[in-house]
Amino acid sequence: MATPSLETPDAAQLARRRRKEIIQSQRSTAEAVTTQASDTVSMIATVEENTSNDIMESSNSESDVSLPPPKKRKLVIEQPDLQALEKKKKLQMRYDPDVPMTKEQLAAWRKEARQVRNRESAAASRQRIRDKISELEGQVGEWKQKYQEAMGRLRILENQQQSQSN
Repeated sequence: MATPSLETPDAAQLARRRRKEIIQSQRSTAEAVTTQASDTVSMIATVEENTSNDIMESSNSESDVSLPPPKKRKLVIEQPDLQALEKKKKLQMRYDPDVPMTKEQLAAWRKEARQVRNRESAAASRQRIRDKISELEGQVGEWKQKYQEAMGRLRILENQQQSQSN
Protein backbone atom coordinates (compact mmCIF):
# COMPACT_ATOMS: atom_id res chain seq x y z
CA MET A 1 0.00 0.00 0.00
CA ALA A 2 1.51 3.32 -1.06
CA THR A 3 1.58 6.07 1.52
CA PRO A 4 0.50 9.53 0.40
CA SER A 5 3.29 12.05 0.25
CA LEU A 6 3.33 14.91 2.69
CA GLU A 7 3.17 17.50 -0.08
CA THR A 8 -0.07 16.24 -1.67
CA PRO A 9 -2.93 16.06 0.83
CA ASP A 10 -5.34 13.15 0.60
CA ALA A 11 -9.10 13.49 0.23
CA ALA A 12 -9.74 13.45 3.99
CA GLN A 13 -7.30 16.29 4.58
CA LEU A 14 -8.90 18.34 1.82
CA ALA A 15 -12.33 17.65 3.28
CA ARG A 16 -11.17 18.83 6.71
CA ARG A 17 -9.74 22.02 5.21
CA ARG A 18 -12.95 22.70 3.33
CA ARG A 19 -15.02 22.08 6.46
CA LYS A 20 -12.88 24.56 8.39
CA GLU A 21 -13.36 27.12 5.63
CA ILE A 22 -17.12 26.54 5.70
CA ILE A 23 -17.29 26.96 9.47
CA GLN A 24 -15.26 30.17 9.33
CA SER A 25 -17.43 31.59 6.56
CA GLN A 26 -20.58 30.71 8.52
CA ARG A 27 -19.22 32.39 11.64
CA SER A 28 -18.42 35.54 9.69
CA THR A 29 -21.92 35.45 8.17
CA ALA A 30 -23.50 35.15 11.63
CA GLU A 31 -21.36 38.04 12.90
CA ALA A 32 -22.38 40.12 9.87
CA VAL A 33 -26.07 39.45 10.59
CA THR A 34 -25.75 40.62 14.21
CA THR A 35 -23.69 43.66 13.18
CA GLN A 36 -26.22 44.52 10.48
CA ALA A 37 -29.08 44.26 12.98
CA SER A 38 -27.36 46.60 15.45
CA ASP A 39 -26.55 49.06 12.63
CA THR A 40 -30.20 49.00 11.58
CA VAL A 41 -31.32 49.78 15.13
CA SER A 42 -28.97 52.75 15.41
CA MET A 43 -29.93 53.99 11.94
CA ILE A 44 -33.66 53.86 12.74
CA ALA A 45 -33.10 55.61 16.07
CA THR A 46 -31.21 58.38 14.22
CA VAL A 47 -34.02 58.72 11.66
CA GLU A 48 -36.64 59.03 14.42
CA GLU A 49 -34.53 61.61 16.23
CA ASN A 50 -34.10 63.67 13.06
CA THR A 51 -37.81 63.44 12.29
CA SER A 52 -38.79 64.68 15.74
CA ASN A 53 -36.28 67.54 15.47
CA ASP A 54 -37.72 68.57 12.08
CA ILE A 55 -41.23 68.60 13.50
CA MET A 56 -40.14 70.72 16.45
CA GLU A 57 -38.36 73.21 14.16
CA SER A 58 -41.38 73.53 11.89
CA SER A 59 -43.67 74.09 14.88
CA ASN A 60 -41.37 76.86 16.18
CA SER A 61 -41.31 78.62 12.81
CA GLU A 62 -45.10 78.66 12.49
CA SER A 63 -46.15 80.58 15.59
CA ASP A 64 -49.90 80.65 14.97
CA VAL A 65 -50.20 76.85 14.54
CA SER A 66 -49.32 74.88 17.63
CA LEU A 67 -48.75 71.21 17.21
CA PRO A 68 -48.43 68.83 20.11
CA PRO A 69 -45.01 67.29 20.55
CA PRO A 70 -44.60 64.03 18.65
CA LYS A 71 -45.55 60.86 20.47
CA LYS A 72 -42.74 58.59 21.44
CA ARG A 73 -43.07 55.23 19.79
CA LYS A 74 -41.44 52.04 20.81
CA LEU A 75 -39.29 50.59 18.12
CA VAL A 76 -39.45 46.83 17.93
CA ILE A 77 -36.98 45.15 15.64
CA GLU A 78 -37.05 41.43 15.31
CA GLN A 79 -33.64 39.95 15.96
CA PRO A 80 -32.81 36.96 13.81
CA ASP A 81 -33.06 33.70 15.74
CA LEU A 82 -29.40 32.70 15.74
CA GLN A 83 -30.06 29.28 17.28
CA ALA A 84 -32.50 28.42 14.51
CA LEU A 85 -29.97 29.59 11.93
CA GLU A 86 -27.24 27.49 13.53
CA LYS A 87 -29.52 24.47 13.66
CA LYS A 88 -30.34 24.87 9.96
CA LYS A 89 -26.65 25.26 9.13
CA LYS A 90 -25.72 22.19 11.13
CA LEU A 91 -28.31 20.10 9.34
CA GLN A 92 -27.13 21.43 6.01
CA MET A 93 -23.46 20.98 6.86
CA ARG A 94 -24.09 17.45 8.03
CA TYR A 95 -25.14 16.18 4.62
CA ASP A 96 -24.16 18.66 1.94
CA PRO A 97 -21.27 21.14 2.15
CA ASP A 98 -21.61 24.68 0.76
CA VAL A 99 -18.29 24.50 -1.02
CA PRO A 100 -18.22 22.61 -4.33
CA MET A 101 -16.22 19.40 -4.12
CA THR A 102 -15.32 16.52 -6.35
CA LYS A 103 -17.09 13.21 -5.79
CA GLU A 104 -14.06 11.76 -4.01
CA GLN A 105 -13.73 14.77 -1.71
CA LEU A 106 -17.47 14.74 -1.01
CA ALA A 107 -17.36 11.03 -0.18
CA ALA A 108 -14.41 11.60 2.17
CA TRP A 109 -16.15 14.59 3.75
CA ARG A 110 -19.36 12.63 4.32
CA LYS A 111 -17.44 9.64 5.66
CA GLU A 112 -15.57 11.81 8.14
CA ALA A 113 -18.79 13.60 9.18
CA ARG A 114 -20.49 10.22 9.66
CA GLN A 115 -17.58 8.98 11.76
CA VAL A 116 -17.77 12.09 13.95
CA ARG A 117 -21.52 11.65 14.43
CA ASN A 118 -21.09 7.96 15.22
CA ARG A 119 -18.31 8.73 17.70
CA GLU A 120 -20.49 11.31 19.48
CA SER A 121 -23.46 8.95 19.48
CA ALA A 122 -21.38 6.10 20.89
CA ALA A 123 -20.00 8.35 23.63
CA ALA A 124 -23.53 9.46 24.56
CA SER A 125 -24.68 5.84 24.61
CA ARG A 126 -21.80 4.82 26.88
CA GLN A 127 -22.63 7.72 29.20
CA ARG A 128 -26.29 6.65 29.38
CA ILE A 129 -25.19 3.12 30.24
CA ARG A 130 -22.86 4.40 32.98
CA ASP A 131 -25.68 6.55 34.40
CA LYS A 132 -28.08 3.59 34.41
CA ILE A 133 -25.49 1.38 36.10
CA SER A 134 -24.86 3.94 38.84
CA GLU A 135 -28.63 4.35 39.33
CA LEU A 136 -29.05 0.57 39.66
CA GLU A 137 -26.08 0.37 42.05
CA GLY A 138 -27.78 3.00 44.20
CA GLN A 139 -30.98 0.93 44.21
CA VAL A 140 -29.00 -2.18 45.18
CA GLY A 141 -27.48 -0.25 48.09
CA GLU A 142 -30.94 0.86 49.23
CA TRP A 143 -32.30 -2.71 49.06
CA LYS A 144 -29.28 -4.06 50.97
CA GLN A 145 -29.89 -1.46 53.68
CA LYS A 146 -33.60 -2.38 53.87
CA TYR A 147 -32.66 -6.07 54.03
CA GLN A 148 -30.21 -5.45 56.88
CA GLU A 149 -32.85 -3.43 58.76
CA ALA A 150 -35.44 -6.18 58.28
CA MET A 151 -32.97 -8.85 59.43
CA GLY A 152 -32.10 -6.74 62.49
CA ARG A 153 -35.81 -6.40 63.40
CA LEU A 154 -36.24 -10.15 62.88
CA ARG A 155 -33.34 -10.91 65.27
CA ILE A 156 -34.80 -8.54 67.85
CA LEU A 157 -38.20 -10.23 67.60
CA GLU A 158 -36.62 -13.72 67.83
CA ASN A 159 -34.60 -12.64 70.89
CA GLN A 160 -37.77 -11.25 72.53
CA GLN A 161 -39.64 -14.45 71.77
CA GLN A 162 -36.84 -16.59 73.22
CA SER A 163 -36.64 -14.44 76.37
CA GLN A 164 -40.41 -14.66 76.87
CA SER A 165 -40.42 -18.44 76.41
CA ASN A 166 -37.58 -18.89 78.95
